Amino acid sequence: MYDVALLNTTLMNSDYNKMLDYGELNKLLTMLGADADASDCHGFLCGHICVNESPMSKIWEEYLDIHSNDEKLTTEFLEEIEAMVSEIIRLLESPEYDFSLLLPDDNTSISDRVSALSEWCHGFLNGFAQRQDADQALEDEDVRELIENFTRICQLEVTEHPDESDEKALFELVEYVRMGAIFINLQCHPTLPGRSLSGAFH
Repeated sequence: MYDVALLNTTLMNSDYNKMLDYGELNKLLTMLGADADASDCHGFLCGHICVNESPMSKIWEEYLDIHSNDEKLTTEFLEEIEAMVSEIIRLLESPEYDFSLLLPDDNTSISDRVSALSEWCHGFLNGFAQRQDADQALEDEDVRELIENFTRICQLEVTEHPDESDEKALFELVEYVRMGAIFINLQCHPTLPGRSLSGAFH
């Protein structure tokens, strides 16, 4: 049983010009019995956006598979997800490359952050696959390489005693995935104004 008052407070306090952060989204997904955590959800939305001119709410509703009998709260939450989709599109298309992955903050253990990055990539791959002509995007060699590497990242594990080098490696991986998602979106939507990442992953 979830805390209705807490869920209502989180939704009421959310700013539609600002995405839910990792903790807020994770809490809501858990309370509503969704089949995804925050990173998985965000990754899925990003992957779906990359291969669809018009993202479809039915697709992410099916993926999240919310198990809640409270229709009002579920509706409000899905409205929040729609706002998140709009913000993701804005960030992916930003000429300043403002887009970022939704992951735990740096105060979280490195093992949890690695797990969240793996979940983000898992979600992205599932979202990317939610279109019949996704194979067409894979005809681009750089996109295909990124998707293959995202798949490898899904299987990441942390060493038993992580050190500063692991932190650095994780930082570089997060940046690689972040820029990779921007690149894939650009390749799938080549008419986007103001940007070019051609050759960025050679």
